[in-house]
Amino acid sequence: MNCFKVLDGERCKIGEGPIWNEKEQRLYYTNAGGGNELCIYEPKTDELCVRKLPLGAPAYAFDVNNRLIVSHVGGVHILNDDDTLIPIYDNDLYKIEFANDMKVGPDGALYVGTQSSKVKKRSNDIDGKLYRISPEGEVKVLLDGLILSNGMEWSLDETKFYHTDSGAATIREYLFDKEVGSIEFTGREVSLPGVDGFTIGNDNCIYAALWGRGRISVVDIATMQIVNEISVPASIPSSCGFCGEKMDVLAITTASFSADVEVDKNAGYTLLLKTEARGRVPYIFGKKK
Repeated sequence: MNCFKVLDGERCKIGEGPIWNEKEQRLYYTNAGGGNELCIYEPKTDELCVRKLPLGAPAYAFDVNNRLIVSHVGGVHILNDDDTLIPIYDNDLYKIEFANDMKVGPDGALYVGTQSSKVKKRSNDIDGKLYRISPEGEVKVLLDGLILSNGMEWSLDETKFYHTDSGAATIREYLFDKEVGSIEFTGREVSLPGVDGFTIGNDNCIYAALWGRGRISVVDIATMQIVNEISVPASIPSSCGFCGEKMDVLAITTASFSADVEVDKNAGYTLLLKTEARGRVPYIFGKKK
């Protein structure tokens, strides 16, 4: 049986975006579903602190100066310590709305997906997108016609890109050109109902949180087949990411907004699981590997 450590200092409405800050040796994640809070966990002291934010941020990243980057309803910005926002692209020229999951790629660029008008109940339009934002502020649309752009990752050799449209319940594989940041569908995909955020381990497997299913599916990208499942003691895992000094701890965020917390006692808490696999230190915006 897996032994989870529960970070129960803050019950999130929707915990999301777990990311390890190597420089600080701290884990960041968000309470984006109403609390508008940034949660920061320091393993060495076992302390969890919470910072109130001026906006809801489903995902975070860091730049070469260790500044916090947030995705939010108005796009993607650097968030200063005083809660002011700094644009990283021309907000008048590029209209990125309802930004959702986001990661930095091996090319030092930001990859950010958006929620469609259908998900936001503004219309029936399926117009979610996946954007690439270069360190110079150039914005390109890589995918269009998405219902809910969500998890993303790169293969260990950085030649493949993996992305999910949660509305289509699949993870798709794309060829990735590191020099220009372009992607091309390989034709390979795996069906995962409830798929949300995910990460990759050094075992060549994707670890994908399945919303409402109470588990993490482990997908071998060599075969695009599910090879294992990790039961999670919370009904709504939302995302996961490796963390820790050795990158051998899987941090799993969960949600509580539709859960019965009397029964689902860990709903909304972030869970830590020591694993045999190790993750990759997150890429930094503006820094090419």
